[in-house]
Amino acid sequence: MSMKFISCASYYGTGSSAITDLVSEYEGVFNFANEEFRFLQDPDGVSELEYNVVENWNRHNSGHALKRYKKLVDFYCGNIFGRKFEGYFHGNWKKYSYQYIDELTDFSFHGYWMYDFYDRGKLYHLWKRLPNKLLTKTIWRNQPDRQLNNMKNEVTLCSAPGEEKFLDCTRRYVDNLFASVCGDSQTVMVDQIVPPNNTRRFLRYFNDLQIIVVDRDPRDVWSLEKYVWKDGVIPHEDVETFCKWYKYTRAHRKHENLETDRVTFVRFEDLIFHYDETVARLEKFLGLDAAVHTKKFTRLDPKKSAANTQVWRRVNVPAKEIAYIEKELGEYLYPDFPAADKMAEGKPGYV
Repeated sequence: MSMKFISCASYYGTGSSAITDLVSEYEGVFNFANEEFRFLQDPDGVSELEYNVVENWNRHNSGHALKRYKKLVDFYCGNIFGRKFEGYFHGNWKKYSYQYIDELTDFSFHGYWMYDFYDRGKLYHLWKRLPNKLLTKTIWRNQPDRQLNNMKNEVTLCSAPGEEKFLDCTRRYVDNLFASVCGDSQTVMVDQIVPPNNTRRFLRYFNDLQIIVVDRDPRDVWSLEKYVWKDGVIPHEDVETFCKWYKYTRAHRKHENLETDRVTFVRFEDLIFHYDETVARLEKFLGLDAAVHTKKFTRLDPKKSAANTQVWRRVNVPAKEIAYIEKELGEYLYPDFPAADKMAEGKPGYV
């Protein structure tokens, strides 16, 4: 029996953890919160791997893409400061990831390509090419085409799985990874395993996945990043660039349907100010029974979370910045905030 996955997809700081917290209040749901498992969507991840071994296959791209994915796997294993994915998957991250790479590899041989130098940087390339330069200038000067093979231990991977095999291997890989941790739970809540855009592509990597895309009023996103979080991940130096970025990251919604049987869209604020209606809608979408919502308000309490809305009114954001956002991003503003005197008091922060 395949696992049922639920994932929240957001745009940075727009409320994915609120969705994760809500779904985790239901019995039978295994919560993979506190970490974003982005290995499907990240650069050199599974989606790029598919592009290179299936959609844009050639003898160089395919093998090199497998090496790049292996490098990403090794990075996500963690280091001396923390085991990262290897810890979350109880030591199975590398095991199942390497097994996945092996399943996609038709055969291999000792050989190299120029991108094996490229990936290691200029100094490595210089170090490896220097002996050839010296030899052709001295004892091999009468043999200009002769080359010293100092990449004898390099392995080239060959892979041409086709779409059907690639998707079959990927679905099994994902199921095996999460099943190694979830025990008897058949429903898994995973934050950010897919992006909010191009959802049709990523749905193919799962036997059963439902996606909740969540967004937040841009005035709060700007105010939190500029005056509270200050972590520099998104534009924060000037409000004009922020507005360009906000439109840029949401442009897909003009042509991509986010209301299907597998994908739905939620405003973070509706979880707070229209809690009952929004929860009922999500229960219907996800097939969750209200009777097993036994931990209600233990992780997501709308009264407390109200402190994370209308932040711009409480952190002394210049009026001209808010006016500019309202002018440029009017279609994204939340239209149904309660009166300011009915708002809960509290310190704004992550949600």
